[in-house]
Amino acid sequence: MNKKLTAATLSIAMAVTMAPTVMQTASVNAASAAVQSLAGGAIAMAYVSTALNKMDNSAEGQRESLARTKEKTGYLNDSAAQERVNRIMKTLEATPSVKRSYVVYANPDEEFNAFATLGRVMSINKGALDTLDDDQLAYVMAHEISHGEHRDIINGAKKQIGLSTAVGIAAGGSEGAAILSNVAGNYLSNQVFTMSQEKAADELGFKILSESPYNVGGAAGSMAVLRNKVGEHYREGLSQVVAPNNHPKLSDRVNNNISRMYAYSGNHVNVSNGTVYVNGDNIYTPAGSGRYTGEERAYYMAGKLARLYHNNQVTPGSASYSGDTVTVAGQSIVSTPNADVALQVATNLNNAFVKPAGAAVNAKKPVKVKQEKPKKVKENKKAKADKAKK
Repeated sequence: MNKKLTAATLSIAMAVTMAPTVMQTASVNAASAAVQSLAGGAIAMAYVSTALNKMDNSAEGQRESLARTKEKTGYLNDSAAQERVNRIMKTLEATPSVKRSYVVYANPDEEFNAFATLGRVMSINKGALDTLDDDQLAYVMAHEISHGEHRDIINGAKKQIGLSTAVGIAAGGSEGAAILSNVAGNYLSNQVFTMSQEKAADELGFKILSESPYNVGGAAGSMAVLRNKVGEHYREGLSQVVAPNNHPKLSDRVNNNISRMYAYSGNHVNVSNGTVYVNGDNIYTPAGSGRYTGEERAYYMAGKLARLYHNNQVTPGSASYSGDTVTVAGQSIVSTPNADVALQVATNLNNAFVKPAGAAVNAKKPVKVKQEKPKKVKENKKAKADKAKK
């Protein structure tokens, strides 16, 4: 560092020597001090960046972050809940889009929340576990993984550290490390993701979900459940300090995930107002059943059909029914109130399967209305015939 500063100072001094004689020694000293300050600040920021990267990327950093986060949130004393979140995490980590490794645990907070933080650590509130099923929870976790894959958390933490703080950390030795740990801990409690980061995490989250065995309808379903629970805006972070306008509306997130599912299906399967469409045909509007609303059931039905289309398993006549259950290519798609409804749904599907992809939802060609002019021509001919008879 001293060598770099000396070289930089010498270079400024030489430039001043060759400048007009009005340059005074004071100016040289000021320039030298400015260079040293600038270089020192840059080195301090580089030091902090390296230290944070170590916290985020190393096994040691992950252990420290996990311990710090557990201390803040508490740890849910429920082995089934802990096994559940770890099972889902391992399934998601096995997908091609996830390049980093993560640790996850459930905490006892009854509010709906899930978050990721430094060190690739994720925590799920008990409130989220109680509200979502596995397909929906998998999407929420995939969304949080996406923040880690995009390094939104580490980049946000770096931005929170000003130049003066960085210099103090770099010069503080072991005390500096403690300051940095404190800064990281404070960021954990006040992390803020931008709208563009949220949208990017939704996008990659859906891709991760689609690469896993979970139902892709869980993406739209999870956001619909959250919207119905908390309203249009959801605040993230342990302190929930994110301004509502910084995040997409939950209805928009639902609709965006429907669009992703439509694209994933090859533009065959869509959902609108709780109704499932295939190639533009209205197939079925599921009713609520058990813990699921009709809207959620529509997303799950569409999600199964989307995956079958994506895997090229849909063929003409591949829909059938047994009792009240509709199947396609041997896979259960939806349960209906009775066999008559199941027959109708299977028939609707088979009629839609022979149609091309890309039809808009509920798209119908306008009915041609007969023009008045031809009618007048016919009336004139009839009049002439009557006259001839006379």
